[in-house]
Amino acid sequence: MKTKKVLASILLTSAMTNVLAAPAAIDKMHCSQAAKTTQPFILVLSNNDSLIDSITQCAKDAELTSASVSALGQVHHPVLAYFSSNPNDKPTLTKFNGYYELASLNGNVTNNNGKYYTHVHGVLADKQFRGIAGHVNSAKIGLTAEVTIVPFPASIDRVVNEKTGFGPIATHN
Repeated sequence: MKTKKVLASILLTSAMTNVLAAPAAIDKMHCSQAAKTTQPFILVLSNNDSLIDSITQCAKDAELTSASVSALGQVHHPVLAYFSSNPNDKPTLTKFNGYYELASLNGNVTNNNGKYYTHVHGVLADKQFRGIAGHVNSAKIGLTAEVTIVPFPASIDRVVNEKTGFGPIATHN
């Protein structure tokens, strides 16, 4: 009986070690090291990296089916979008000059008609601590950004609505 418990403990420890084998923190050039992981990891971005493109490419290189993302750090020259409540209106895009603290960024990486799609919203603060927020269309990294990526075990799909142009997540109720 005792031998079975010890063996079970060894097998469990071995399985946990294998699950945790993916790097906990990686740069954008090494995302393939996290291939098909189901464990969260941190993507560390550097000066002038593209925020959205880097997240999307990392998800692709890591062969993730979909993921939740959050981040903090510094960005410069962000372009934010505001979507009105009228689905016939095009979003308002605003480019902000200068550097901003990336106080919060939340979103996801999903499958949009067979392509990776990164959808994130951010809260930014200027040096006077004034905040701006919106859908992040683009931004370059300032000093650094730390992006937490939490993979989902199944693909999450988007379906583009031809009338509105929006691509909401498809639910399977």
